[in-house]
Amino acid sequence: MTFHPCLACGGDRLRPIADLGLTPVLNGVMFDDRDAARSAALGRLDLAGCPDCGHAVNVAFDPGLIDYDAEYDNSLHFSPTFQAYADDLAAWLVQTYGLRGGVVVEIGSGKGDFLASITALTGGTGVGYDPSTMPDREIPNVTLVSDYYRPGQDVEPYDLLVCRHVLEHLEDPAAILRSLRAAAPPDAVHYFEVPAAEFDFGPTGMWDFIYPHVSYFSAGSLHALMRRCGFEVVASGRSFAGQYAWVEVRAGSTDPAPADPAEHLALLADFAERHHEHVTRWRDDIARHGDRTVLWGAGSKGVSFLNAVDPEGRLTVVDLNPRKWHRFLPGSGHRVIAPADLPGEQVATVLVTNPAYQREITGQLGELGVPAEVVAV
Repeated sequence: MTFHPCLACGGDRLRPIADLGLTPVLNGVMFDDRDAARSAALGRLDLAGCPDCGHAVNVAFDPGLIDYDAEYDNSLHFSPTFQAYADDLAAWLVQTYGLRGGVVVEIGSGKGDFLASITALTGGTGVGYDPSTMPDREIPNVTLVSDYYRPGQDVEPYDLLVCRHVLEHLEDPAAILRSLRAAAPPDAVHYFEVPAAEFDFGPTGMWDFIYPHVSYFSAGSLHALMRRCGFEVVASGRSFAGQYAWVEVRAGSTDPAPADPAEHLALLADFAERHHEHVTRWRDDIARHGDRTVLWGAGSKGVSFLNAVDPEGRLTVVDLNPRKWHRFLPGSGHRVIAPADLPGEQVATVLVTNPAYQREITGQLGELGVPAEVVAV
């Protein structure tokens, strides 16, 4: 039996949670051909949990299957709801830490959207590292490096380092954190953000279990990782309708011991049964009403939902991101259309995999004249 340590606290007592089967390896990669999309590489999701800190990990993860490049597109900034969240976060960080005129480094900067927002407020400069960066994109005062940041790599002196939705993708998140801790500028602040496992495993989560996510951090396991890597947590919390967990940290090691993980472990204990019930329910519903049902949102949760409950590609899928229009989703092969292409009166129900967008989508449907019921799945 292969030994799998806890990637957060370093413990050695992982216990099975749920085997969710095969799923697309890269849910953020679109295809121009449906057959190619349905032949996309698949990987297994076999989740196990740590009884010491509440961390969960995909023990079947194979890093050799992952290859991020410019084709990978998981940008959420086309949504006004998400853009407002990102802008508010940027303003909070600038105000709280006096970053005007400062240098911001972002590891996992995607297409550079958040760096563009925060440097516009600081009036300073920014540097982003991400292999999926668009090579021809130019952002004032921002340098985008089309590559990974690797442990031991030199980083420009910074006032703020941002790392959002990256740690959960790493086979060894402690390696990067220890490297950053060793070279951290005096008094620099670090902001880390990950999907909150309390939401993912909870009653309104379910669909953010994707192959690129090696880890699922609870508040306790995120604190445990930071403490193990020599960081002091100066602030922490949940954001974006409780879906994200965040910490603001500085170099140090005075973070108190984490809370008892018992409540979170209870969520993990019955997750397999609840997930099976959700998948069965939605498969039955789509079999009966799929011809008048639309899914809004071709992001990670949408791809996860569709591959679990509609693997034959019956549903119509719509998304705000024009880079996804008229292309096909990995695994299930659903074709994505623009909101303006919705077939109006033929749509009775619009499914939303992320409840944070329900109000926004309801408003957009009203503007389009589509009198459908919006249902969060």
